[in-house]
Amino acid sequence: MSGIGANTPGLIVINGEMDSLLEKYTSLYDSALVGHFTLNKQGIILEANMFFARLLGIDRHLLLHRSVMDFVAYESGPALSSWLDTAVPGQDSTSFELTLKSENGSLFYTLAEGRIPVISDEYRLTVIDMTYRRQAGERMDSLTQKLRDLSAHIEAGMEQEKKRIAREIHDGLGSSLSALKMELSILHRRLDPENVNQEIENHIRSMSALVEGSVELIRKLATELRPEVLDELGLIATLGWYTSDFKTRTGIITGFSVYPKDFKLDPVISTAVFRIFQEIMNNITKHAGATKVTIFLHKRHHLFLMRVRDNGVGIKDEELEHKRSFGIIGMQERVKLLKGQIKITGVRNKGTTVVLEIPTLQTH
Repeated sequence: MSGIGANTPGLIVINGEMDSLLEKYTSLYDSALVGHFTLNKQGIILEANMFFARLLGIDRHLLLHRSVMDFVAYESGPALSSWLDTAVPGQDSTSFELTLKSENGSLFYTLAEGRIPVISDEYRLTVIDMTYRRQAGERMDSLTQKLRDLSAHIEAGMEQEKKRIAREIHDGLGSSLSALKMELSILHRRLDPENVNQEIENHIRSMSALVEGSVELIRKLATELRPEVLDELGLIATLGWYTSDFKTRTGIITGFSVYPKDFKLDPVISTAVFRIFQEIMNNITKHAGATKVTIFLHKRHHLFLMRVRDNGVGIKDEELEHKRSFGIIGMQERVKLLKGQIKITGVRNKGTTVVLEIPTLQTH
């Protein structure tokens, strides 16, 4: 009987190819820089590559036939169990975070990807060690938070310094100029009306006008630095006054509404909101080309909301994302410090809307 036997040339070639492919597969499987392992429905480890065994700090032969849950951190158990219960053969692979623990109990973080081949009861998983990336991310988050804390500390110091300078300008220089203005007025009244020296009178009038302008400039500078009304009467009164002054200075029609009619906020929040409001109104003056602005303030439960809307040219997306938009960046950072959010949207030739939301229960 003629047939294909062990010495059949064709079979020898085929077997040789199969052995070669198996050797290549095994080599690739064991030398991979990601962990590969196979489970049954009960979560027993049937197969694992060398990298996965090294991750867990255990010899591979001691790893087989153990429950994978022995090496899964408590918080990741439900995620793996859920995947084992719901995975379907032939379905696309599923990715999920999986925290593993080595034989000595140390934790490391992985990104797992699992699937069940078609017509199979084996669960095949691949894990990528993300520990270094996660630790780097945590360090970056920690550094970012420290920078924000430092920024908040510097900001608080700057506000105190602005308050001190504003008071000194108003009480010191402002008072001196007011006194000078009074002296000039007295001097003018003492001129002999029967023998008026026109040149001297003109000088006195000119000096009085300069003093008047200086007093007004000082008032404006002190107000921009730190308006007294913010500390004395609170945020609502300050924004109402600022809106009225803005209308007088720019000629832009303004609408200002508050609901409920009166409420108080933490001084830290009040200061941050006032500075954000200043930046918004300055941007409207410089860039919006608006003829009308509406401001709405609202406090409900533990949330403060401010909405400012203008009818100008509308801010563009590229302006919002530009790395040199320091005013916008400054507003965003102030809001992050208060765990709030700010949304700026623009519609071409229809205007820009800024919506600010800040939780009013703060810890400092």
